Amino acid sequence: MNKISDLFFNQGCLLNFKIENIKKVNFLKIKEIFKSKGIIIFRNINLDKNNLINFTDNFSYTYANDATRRSKRFGSDFIRNVDSGNQKIDLHSEASFSPSCPEIIWFYCVKPAKKSGKTLLCDGVSLWNSLNLETKNFFLSNQISYKLKIPYLEKKLNKSRKKWYLPYEGISNCFVNFKTGEIEIDYNKYAVHKTIMPTRNLAFANHLFISLKSEPQLIQRTLKNKKRIPEKFLKEINFKAEKNTLRIMLKKNDLVMIDNHRFMHGREKILNKEKRDIINVQTLSSNI
Repeated sequence: MNKISDLFFNQGCLLNFKIENIKKVNFLKIKEIFKSKGIIIFRNINLDKNNLINFTDNFSYTYANDATRRSKRFGSDFIRNVDSGNQKIDLHSEASFSPSCPEIIWFYCVKPAKKSGKTLLCDGVSLWNSLNLETKNFFLSNQISYKLKIPYLEKKLNKSRKKWYLPYEGISNCFVNFKTGEIEIDYNKYAVHKTIMPTRNLAFANHLFISLKSEPQLIQRTLKNKKRIPEKFLKEINFKAEKNTLRIMLKKNDLVMIDNHRFMHGREKILNKEKRDIINVQTLSSNI
């Protein structure tokens, strides 16, 4: 067992991990490591399209309904491509603007790029610890408000918009729009929260770094009082996140297991001449 990076609180965990028989894997031990480290890279793991879900099933009660813009892989509803295109993707915690925020994100590297498209990883615990006192107090006392339009059902042109109900705290102004097939909600939550770590450290893991233009479900992002986040706080979190971000070139057959409520991820721009094939699975509710 090796460390991934000193940038991470508890350094993360890199395991050279060849599976001969899934039934013989000590999943309880892996879960204990994951709770403390927040991220595990299984290197040289011999998974394929048939047993990837067999492996992730051991950590998952339910899987997330991933964004429809990402195409399915291997005929599975739960295995999808990462976002297409070559553009840079800024740090974010997957769907952290939504009440359906996955607990675990899995990335499997089918084919790495040679020089570009490095994966970005930022430990929200390390980032939070690096922020100054005024910034911490601001985010502990101010919720972020997200205005969302989430694809939910088939369009029905003969029906209209009506009030709806979703059983999650922080939701208001909830409607279903049959004409667009979308659920429309306002969702309030804090940008910082407790982790599953035994010490219950706070993590700054959220959707504040990514552009609204790159997330079609996210219509507006403000404070709960509808004011903007002060620029001095945005400058600090961006500066500190940059200093706390690891840029790593994943290797073929790497499987990355990420605590999505603790870590943020992204990617560098991919050169036009290069090809990169990474697939992802999203555990909505874990058994950890």
